[in-house]
Amino acid sequence: MNAIPVRRRSTLTCALTLAALAVLVPANPAQAAVGCEVTYTSSSWSTGFVGNAQIRNLGDTWTAPTVQLTFTGNQQITSGWGYELSQSGTQVTARSMTWSRPIATGETLAFGFGGSYTGINLPPTDWRVNGVPCVLTGQPPAVIAEPTSLSVPEGHGVSFSIRLSHPPAQATSLRMTTRGTGIWASPPVLLTFNSTNWSTPQSFSVYSAQDQDTVDDVVVFTLAYPGYVSDTVTVTQVDDD
Repeated sequence: MNAIPVRRRSTLTCALTLAALAVLVPANPAQAAVGCEVTYTSSSWSTGFVGNAQIRNLGDTWTAPTVQLTFTGNQQITSGWGYELSQSGTQVTARSMTWSRPIATGETLAFGFGGSYTGINLPPTDWRVNGVPCVLTGQPPAVIAEPTSLSVPEGHGVSFSIRLSHPPAQATSLRMTTRGTGIWASPPVLLTFNSTNWSTPQSFSVYSAQDQDTVDDVVVFTLAYPGYVSDTVTVTQVDDD
């Protein structure tokens, strides 16, 4: 494994390709790419509203897709059309009808709903198709890491996943910088995204090495890809001394 030392009470930023960092690349054939872009519009009055969603397929064909979204207030859906809607708390799930046709690359699916609310009717967040996060219309391409905050016991390992929000124009390797404290390590594997695997989450593993201090060390990984908005992951070591 390659060690990634980060000195205490100082910031060390190292540009590293993933040739020097670890990613677990799936051994099985790549699954169909999934990617989506959401356009959401709504109109509101006193205590009611109507919302309409159009979701463009950025990946391979969807067959019977499931869409999920999250309300940020107390919105309650009272009617819907286009897809079969259900709600549990702030979470809404939209499932395609039995007669719904497949959605090919570049095509859009659409559905709408009416509902009630009090206060402010903010737009939904955390849109997903088949569990994969979508981007909103107008947002630039971005690196997506999940989760973005982790804790790991000293002397143990932890993993997070990395994907892109949009397909790249050409295959390019991800770059990473680190800053923080502690000693972290992972085996070397190159991570490259292309037009086929760009939306398939790939796992990155980090090991927190034992040290002699009594401090919970923290390291921040910045994940960069040319032409894309970077993402960060914060890993906190739970000290055992």
